[in-house]
Amino acid sequence: MAVYSPQVIRHILIGLGYLAAEIDPNPDPQFAPWKRNNNSLTDDPTEEAIKKFQKQYSPKLAVNGNADADTRQVMEDTIKGLQNRLKFHGFATNAEIPSDKPFYGPATYQAVKKFQKSQGLTENGIASVEQRQILQQDTLTPNKPQPQAQPKLIDLCLQFKKNPQNPSYIAALNNLQQNLPKDVLHKVTNKWRGTNDQNPEIVKLTNLFTYYDNNNQNHRDALDHLQSQITPAIYKEFINLWNKK
Repeated sequence: MAVYSPQVIRHILIGLGYLAAEIDPNPDPQFAPWKRNNNSLTDDPTEEAIKKFQKQYSPKLAVNGNADADTRQVMEDTIKGLQNRLKFHGFATNAEIPSDKPFYGPATYQAVKKFQKSQGLTENGIASVEQRQILQQDTLTPNKPQPQAQPKLIDLCLQFKKNPQNPSYIAALNNLQQNLPKDVLHKVTNKWRGTNDQNPEIVKLTNLFTYYDNNNQNHRDALDHLQSQITPAIYKEFINLWNKK
């Protein structure tokens, strides 16, 4: 069994998610970037963290808060298991994490972050129980980023009111007006005015955004109808122009 100092045990407890981490403003490159503390393991947070770890592996371990020989052996086995799974999935090599280094050092920390990134998880270098369970799988499913939701016209309308002279906003609205079929613009105009004209004078979208009043039911109906009639391709072009710097 490896010889573990109190500092190394604390980093194992942090790395496995049992002890709260504090980032070291001046980290030692030989350690993970957490604060180092080589005092005895008798402070309350550390004893509670040891108990959490022991409880995870009871009845094999007595839940007493002492880092006894049995507890240290299970810690070593757990770290080795984590490192082996990280190497199995290609997040580290044997050269980066030798089998005789069962410590939660910088190489293990970085390998865990690579794993977390691949799965869309928070990249904190801490391998929780749930994440260690994921690593037990034979294959991992790469995380596919979800497409970012497009802002709604009502949100853009509020942006416009704060900066109505923004040339990108004006260009986007004028382009949208040109791309929409006349029958759509006719219906938007009638809803905006509360009319039912066959051939109304079409309201300019820049005016619609300028004078939009969310307390006005006609205005809300017009904006909702406009939103529903814009095709994804046209809306994408509109948003690109809107966000152009």
